[in-house]
Amino acid sequence: MIGRKSKIGIAIAIALIAGMPGAALACEVSHGVRAKLESGSYRTTLNDVFVDDRGHSVSSGKKGPSQTSFEYMLTEWLVPGKNIVNIDFDGTAAEFEIFARCKGTYDDDRIVDTARFTSPSSKQLSFEHEGLLEYTYLKANIAGDEGLLDAVKKLQDAARAGDVKTIVHMHGPMIEEFGRRMGSTDGITSYLRSILSSHPAVIAETFTVKSVMGGRVYEILGADDQPLISVSGKTEDGSFSWPGGVYWARFGDEWAVVAN
Repeated sequence: MIGRKSKIGIAIAIALIAGMPGAALACEVSHGVRAKLESGSYRTTLNDVFVDDRGHSVSSGKKGPSQTSFEYMLTEWLVPGKNIVNIDFDGTAAEFEIFARCKGTYDDDRIVDTARFTSPSSKQLSFEHEGLLEYTYLKANIAGDEGLLDAVKKLQDAARAGDVKTIVHMHGPMIEEFGRRMGSTDGITSYLRSILSSHPAVIAETFTVKSVMGGRVYEILGADDQPLISVSGKTEDGSFSWPGGVYWARFGDEWAVVAN
């Protein structure tokens, strides 16, 4: 039988453990960006992948942005360990914070990193992601871009020929990621086959290739940041627009699209 003093000792031990710094992290931690923008505009990337841009150009002559405070979570393009948020700022006054928060809550933030701006410049913030990451792109090889342009041409040719089977196959990792999150790939596969077989694709003939995610992923965009291929039109439920062929990665010897 546990005596009264023992029970008190256990209760005190539990209270002490709850007060330890590690106890605050006994939840699934998410990270986000909080921006306080007094003037100008900004653009942020996470591990070189575009995340957000807000505000207005300083040259527009406006006194200030219509909204001065923003907050958004960083839920994609994460890697295990250190993650880099880059901020390009054009203005005279702004502050950015990376905060950590227990997933599903809206308070008790812990500030991880901060950057203040008083003139146009670029700065980096960082945070450590701890915990399991299951994103499909993390299975990709980091081995240079050999064969990427051949794969891009194959997708363009398939779009020109209306080869729906090849287009869907080359978006396999993206579809897999959708299925991981939603529990099934049936919906997105049927949707893609439907719109690709009934609407012609617009193809970017010229494009730029950019390495992101430390060489794990490559971003491909046409003029004015248009996707490599795109399909748009109208259905009974309204209009739609689908971009394709934007973020690529190599799995073994095969290049494929991991996200758009």
